[in-house]
Amino acid sequence: MLRTYFANLLRLSNLLILMLLILLATLLWLFGASITVAGYHPLAGDILRLSIAIGVVTSFFVFTFLRYFLARRANARLINSMLANDELVSMGGNLSSDEVELIRERFEKTLTTLRDRPLDGRRKREYMFDLPWYIIIGPPGTGKTTILQNSGLEFPLAEEGSAALQGMGGTRYCDWWISNDAVLIDTAGRYTTQDVNQGIDAAAWNGFLKILKENRSRRPVNGVLLAISIADIALASDTERQRHAEILRQRLRELHRSFEMRLPVYVLLTKCDLIAGFEEYFDDTAEADREQVWGITFPRDEEQMTFGAAFENGFADLVDRIEKRLPAKLAVERNNGRRCRIYGFPHEFASLSTVLRGFITDVFRLNRYEAQPLLRGVYFTSGTQEGTPFDRLLGAMGRSFALAPSHQPPMSGKGKAFFINKLLTDIVFVEQNLVGRNTKLERRLAAARSGAYAGVVAVTLLLCGYWLAGLDSSLNLISRANLAADKISTEIAQAGGSRTLEAILPILDSARELQEMVQPVWGLPDVLAINARPALETAVDDTYDKLLSSYLLPSAVARLQTQIQLLSTSADPNNLLLRDQLETYLMLTTGQRYERDRVETEFQRQNEAAFVLSPDAKQRMDRHSERLVELLPATAVTDQPTVQVARERLNDLPQATEIYARMVTDAERRYQLSPISIVNILGPGVLQVDASAGGNGVIPGLYTKNGFYQFFLPRLPEYIRSSTGTDWVLGDGGLSNNTYQQLAREIAEAYVRDYIDKWRDAVNQVRAADFDTLNRGQGVLRDLSSPQSPLIALLTKLRENTELPLPGSNPTPTAADQAAQAVTPPGVAQPVAGAVTDALAQTALSTAFGDAPWPGTTIRDAFTPLTALVDPQGGQSLAQVQQLFADLYGTVASIASAPSPEAAAFDFVMQRAKSPTNDSFSRLRAEASTKPIPVRPMVEFVSNRTWTLLRRLAYNHINQRWQQEVLPVCDLMLRDRYPFAPASPDEVSLQDFADIFKPAGIVDQFYKENISPFVVVQGRQIVPVDARGSGIGLSPEALTQFGRAQQIRDAFFGAAGTTPEVKFTVEPVYLDPKALRSAFILDDVEMIYRHGPIRAQDFVWPSKRDASTAVLRITLLDNTSETVEKTGNWAVFRMLTSSGLSRTAGQEQFEFGIEKKTSETVRNAEVTENIRATFRLRAASLVNPFNGGLLASFRCPPSL
Repeated sequence: MLRTYFANLLRLSNLLILMLLILLATLLWLFGASITVAGYHPLAGDILRLSIAIGVVTSFFVFTFLRYFLARRANARLINSMLANDELVSMGGNLSSDEVELIRERFEKTLTTLRDRPLDGRRKREYMFDLPWYIIIGPPGTGKTTILQNSGLEFPLAEEGSAALQGMGGTRYCDWWISNDAVLIDTAGRYTTQDVNQGIDAAAWNGFLKILKENRSRRPVNGVLLAISIADIALASDTERQRHAEILRQRLRELHRSFEMRLPVYVLLTKCDLIAGFEEYFDDTAEADREQVWGITFPRDEEQMTFGAAFENGFADLVDRIEKRLPAKLAVERNNGRRCRIYGFPHEFASLSTVLRGFITDVFRLNRYEAQPLLRGVYFTSGTQEGTPFDRLLGAMGRSFALAPSHQPPMSGKGKAFFINKLLTDIVFVEQNLVGRNTKLERRLAAARSGAYAGVVAVTLLLCGYWLAGLDSSLNLISRANLAADKISTEIAQAGGSRTLEAILPILDSARELQEMVQPVWGLPDVLAINARPALETAVDDTYDKLLSSYLLPSAVARLQTQIQLLSTSADPNNLLLRDQLETYLMLTTGQRYERDRVETEFQRQNEAAFVLSPDAKQRMDRHSERLVELLPATAVTDQPTVQVARERLNDLPQATEIYARMVTDAERRYQLSPISIVNILGPGVLQVDASAGGNGVIPGLYTKNGFYQFFLPRLPEYIRSSTGTDWVLGDGGLSNNTYQQLAREIAEAYVRDYIDKWRDAVNQVRAADFDTLNRGQGVLRDLSSPQSPLIALLTKLRENTELPLPGSNPTPTAADQAAQAVTPPGVAQPVAGAVTDALAQTALSTAFGDAPWPGTTIRDAFTPLTALVDPQGGQSLAQVQQLFADLYGTVASIASAPSPEAAAFDFVMQRAKSPTNDSFSRLRAEASTKPIPVRPMVEFVSNRTWTLLRRLAYNHINQRWQQEVLPVCDLMLRDRYPFAPASPDEVSLQDFADIFKPAGIVDQFYKENISPFVVVQGRQIVPVDARGSGIGLSPEALTQFGRAQQIRDAFFGAAGTTPEVKFTVEPVYLDPKALRSAFILDDVEMIYRHGPIRAQDFVWPSKRDASTAVLRITLLDNTSETVEKTGNWAVFRMLTSSGLSRTAGQEQFEFGIEKKTSETVRNAEVTENIRATFRLRAASLVNPFNGGLLASFRCPPSL
């Protein structure tokens, strides 16, 4: 493949184009940098010019290779489709299987060779696909193959053993004659006539045309060679000639319909040697003359209707020319027979004019419904001389005179070719582009080409526009950048020598704006256009970085230096802050031990202090500081006196609290020790951290086991040394062992104290989750009683982080001891970590902390009461508490699963109220009282909350019963009736009154069954027994009403009465002297007083009568009287109420009376006087119903 490509590349035209492109690339490389556009050199870069030069030359090779590849692929696709088509390689059934296989092998071998092999055309090496293609059609035996065999064309496949891809015994299907100039397809004559197996032949013919159309869609063929024997026309009858013309016309119509284009047609009248005298006339013609064209070529614009006249004129010219050569021919010929035939040839040839004209006219007859074939000419040929010539003139004369036909001797078949070669090479092949195009396809291709051209133009214009726009944008950008640079210079001059943040912020902001202004935008437009941004970006970035290093860094160093000086001379210095500032200062000035996070934090602190009132300015300065941090570490001028003073101050013995505070700060900020979240330990649901207590349930990482062994112990020496002058910040120094142990002991004490406080506060903030439903309560009890209880998890985590043994102090170390030894690096604990016996451990402890106890021991002892609960070897555990939780869970679960949980809860609460000391709640509370905080309040809370929930359910049960069973009856009998409604005219019947209030009545029975276990009677008051936690939440109002109901019961029914009965005594107390008498009458019993001895009268209510009447009367001396009379079951109570009944002495004595108002005139003045009679009522018992407020104040409570 490459060999063929390079062979084609070395053609002269390609070499000339390549040389021109190389010259252009050379000029671009040498002189491209000198090209200037508005003062800008777009090709100044060497890499850019080299890339363009290489691209120009490379594009030539890419283009030529692509063109070669496409041509080769099209040729291979055509050959492959031919190989895959059985019609082109199958042989007829008359051939043996061996012959069929042989022909198939030759066909496939030859086509495979053509697939990768170019041909030597007139101008260049071309593939079969690139050559013009011609199809030869005509009836069988017309000499189509003979013409090609004697055409004188070069057929390269002759070297392969066959000039054509063909069948045997004539053209059975089609022969492919592939020359260096064209591909000629010699079709079988049966495809044209289709007179034997019409269906098969027609299908094969149409399939053949379809194959051509599919593989050469633009020009399936470049022309049609219509070959027909002149003898078939001359000797045929008119009917036969018309039939031949119609067949040929039909084939041409099918070609046009299949290819959808106008094809040039060349009519070849073959076997002209059969015309009498042809051989003798042209026998002495030289070979060069035999290659000439003998025929008639029509003008390209000739219309069909003039073909006949044009043919006749051209044919007459041919006849005239052969007649003009006739004398010369006769003069040289000596054989009389031949001379006769030479002499008769012009006349014999001329006699064909009418027949040929008619035939040509029939084949190419005009039809308005069909496209007109492009007839290019009619040509006379002779491929080989064989057969018997015909003589139309002698034949016609013989038939006229009834003579026997003459017989001419047959020709020898010498095989000279006449008038073929130039016909193909100079006429047919030259007009290869004369063929029309597939209109639809060409329109699509034209549209595609137009679109491509338009696209190229548009892209070109767009690129030019981009370039111009990019150039304009770049020039504008350069101008704006120069203005921005001038602005920066002005701001620097205005700032003078000031290095305050307020002074340098405008300078840095302007530099940052300039940087953002020239920032490249790597989009397609900026890549294609002329862009000055990349070149400006580097310069601007360098300028911005230099401003940061020249202004912002010295400013930060100066502020740190001032802060260090203030701290060094302060009367009450903050040594921890002083050390941090000095360390940061040395990082910035020396670049040693640079810590980016620390420096960034310092910059943020300075910015916040400088721009307290301007958050926007602080944000802008923070962005500048972030960039400066990226440029560090760097070096700056170190003020040695400042450093020396600070070091001297820090070398003084620091306070242990300051060292410890620095450790705490670093542990959180620098080392980020992992904290322990109590929330994560507890998980969701059962136990929670009480946020209201002020904590978040998080133990800082410093106060964990890892913090103890991995940070506090190993880093304590480092912090002590750094704070006493033995590190890189403070320089060399020393510290005595006693001083070292003193500091270590004090720091350890502070650490242990905070360690204990952190864990104690966190643990004490844990509360049991509140719950207000039975199902939620079940879940809490279930989780607390399970082996995975969050309480166990909390205490286990507490034990893990408070059991901090001295490494090596346990002869059989636990896993915790081994872990502690594994994670303890050198430091204070270095001798401790190396100790493996109790004796060695004590020695190491003494070396590290002096006589102080091991810090882990103090921490452990503080939490022993709690950690012992989960210590498998301890005497105390949570097992019994969990068992009690499990028992309580079973109780709650059984209540929740009951058909009526409220009723079940009531039964349980009732039972506990009767026996409050022997139940799961009491046992759980008793067990909780022995546990330390926070276990005790957790257990008590869960117990109390569960009991409260059960009491609520019990209350709901009895309240529902009250509202459904008692309240409706009570309201129906008592509401709005006297005596419960004093103003009501309606009265409560005595039977209803008895049903409600009698002993074991409706209210009394309900009280005894549902209320009495939960209350106690204190005097006349009923109070709940909540003091023991056995109450169910009865309201005071409801209990007050129950108390009144009991008083009503006792007052009206006595101990066991079933009907109301009230006994009382009435006696007169006072009767006005102006009155005659007074009377108190209750039904049949009267008590009348007339100023005589006072005698008491006993009364009983109610009387035996169905209706009762009560009368109170006073009679004056003039027999006028005042009477109060009431009737009804409750008449006596109505009368007493209206008579002003009031208590006098004790609970059983009352007074009531009646008055009569009189008036008289004394000395012309009217005097009014009230004449009164008073009575005393003495109840039979202290519990009596005469306290009017008792009945009037009773109401059936709507809820309990």
